[in-house]
Amino acid sequence: MLYWVDQVGGKVERLGVELKPFGYKMAPVTQWKTLIAEEDVEVKKGKPVVVKVKPVDIPDNTIVGPLNIMRHALGSVIDVVECGIPDRVEEEKCINQVLFIPVDDGTIKAGDLVGVLKVFFIKTGLLSKIPMLKPPKVELREDIVEASITWRDNGNIYRERMKTKVFGYTRSHIGVWELLIADERVKVKKGDVVRIKIKEVNLPPNTVVVPLSFMRNAYGTVLDVVQLGRPRKVEEEKKIQQAVFLAVEDGWIEEGDLLGVINVYFVGVEKLSGIPLELEPREVNLVYRSGGGIIRKKVSVEPFGYRRAASATWEVLVANERKEVRYGEPCLIKIKKVKIPRNTIVYQMCIMRHAYGAFVDLYSETPLQKVEEERYADRALFYPIADGEVREGEIIGIINLYSVEVGTLSKVKQWLDSWLDEMGEAFAESEWPMW
Repeated sequence: MLYWVDQVGGKVERLGVELKPFGYKMAPVTQWKTLIAEEDVEVKKGKPVVVKVKPVDIPDNTIVGPLNIMRHALGSVIDVVECGIPDRVEEEKCINQVLFIPVDDGTIKAGDLVGVLKVFFIKTGLLSKIPMLKPPKVELREDIVEASITWRDNGNIYRERMKTKVFGYTRSHIGVWELLIADERVKVKKGDVVRIKIKEVNLPPNTVVVPLSFMRNAYGTVLDVVQLGRPRKVEEEKKIQQAVFLAVEDGWIEEGDLLGVINVYFVGVEKLSGIPLELEPREVNLVYRSGGGIIRKKVSVEPFGYRRAASATWEVLVANERKEVRYGEPCLIKIKKVKIPRNTIVYQMCIMRHAYGAFVDLYSETPLQKVEEERYADRALFYPIADGEVREGEIIGIINLYSVEVGTLSKVKQWLDSWLDEMGEAFAESEWPMW
């Protein structure tokens, strides 16, 4: 493991680590932690920057990930940096910096809310022990937060000071896939970070989103999605109009191209009486590389959803080549082949694991495959924050592997109805916070 000894951009050291086949079981609740800028920072479009934030203490036996849908007018937080050597998930952690990807030029002001972290409470164990593990009991903590929320409207940036309670939510583990389809023609160059207009995606109230791993467009990957105007709460209905796209090579995005997919999860932040769920088949262009060229293939995609397991396993992404990396230039790095079993979805495990950059997505030279099919990843998309060298055998990142049961929309509705009944019983028997 290569890490910064004192500060990002300072001295680096290498640490040998022993890796065992571990996994975990999750508690059914998630805590939010706010990421608030501690200094003014000038940012330039497409130039990744590490921003100091007010220190956030993360309990032991937890993993974290960003709450997606761009939270700052100027860009997205795609990863976080731990104070000192990255600790094991079983240890307490402190987050004091974030990796911020600007989509416009401007200034992040001290006190701005730049992002929100989701904190997942877990119990770890060897793979053979996971079926016997019980999820940890958790009591969510209520924090009072003061920060400036920011948004862009007609080219202007607005700031509004807020004071609010920050809590969390209960998870259903039930989700649907929404396709991010380009609604304009855009020329991209390698390293560009662009907001691309997409065919509008309507998100029901009480949902959170996470990009689905594995590059689904030959020209790049989706880092985040954008809701125009003043940010809305998780418990409110939202409309997604843009995707934040990181280009890995030069080319054209055409109207109708599939840019990526988001997982849309249903969550509980209040007592719910019902969940609207209406999706239609979509026509898209699959854009993939084959035989050295780029292929566009029009397909019809039926709406599907899934129920995710509460347990998961980890896979470590280990470089299988030596690679020179340059600041702000995304690159594909060969990794020791990782098998993704049938009916499995992949999430990045947040907290940077390599000093010179962040792992942002997986890539395979084989044609695009469905979640229901067995797949292999042989490359990782790496986003450098400094010039340097990734050596063979170094950890680039870690992924979480979740088993899922895929179903039609009617099946998803049955799962959601059952979850709503459980939620109603839990609210009747206890007051929030629940475990």
